Amino acid sequence: MFLGECMQKVVFAAGDTILTEGEDGRTAYLIVSGKVEVSVGTGAKAKTLATLRGGEVFGEMSLLEPGPRSATVKAMDRTECLVTSYDDFMATIQENPEKAVQFMKTLVGRLRQANEMISRLDPHKRGIREMLADMQKSTTLNSADLGRGDWYEWSKF
Repeated sequence: MFLGECMQKVVFAAGDTILTEGEDGRTAYLIVSGKVEVSVGTGAKAKTLATLRGGEVFGEMSLLEPGPRSATVKAMDRTECLVTSYDDFMATIQENPEKAVQFMKTLVGRLRQANEMISRLDPHKRGIREMLADMQKSTTLNSADLGRGDWYEWSKF
């Protein structure tokens, strides 16, 4: 358990919505037992991204930068979690940097999973690296661009 000393136990019943896509987030959860479904979209457009079980984490992005939730998470059966807040997490990693390294490994694993998912969805089998390389090519600035007042506007890309 990567942050056990600053986490509190919470229990959810089957069908409970734990996180809602778009809502403000400042907490992350470590699943102790049970399982949850992670999805994006609503109604007929909802798409299940993953099923997470004991030992897995969700909501972790909000521990580095609180903000809107990127997905909805629902308990699929009785699920026990340990929850920590942004403030508790920051205090813990400042006191114990090794905990931050463990957490970063979790984030890297999620990034790899996302990259794999993107490459499966893309007909050209392009992953994040290829997409970023293409974006870099299309957003190269030259000295003439820097002289114009609108070079930084995203809408032109």
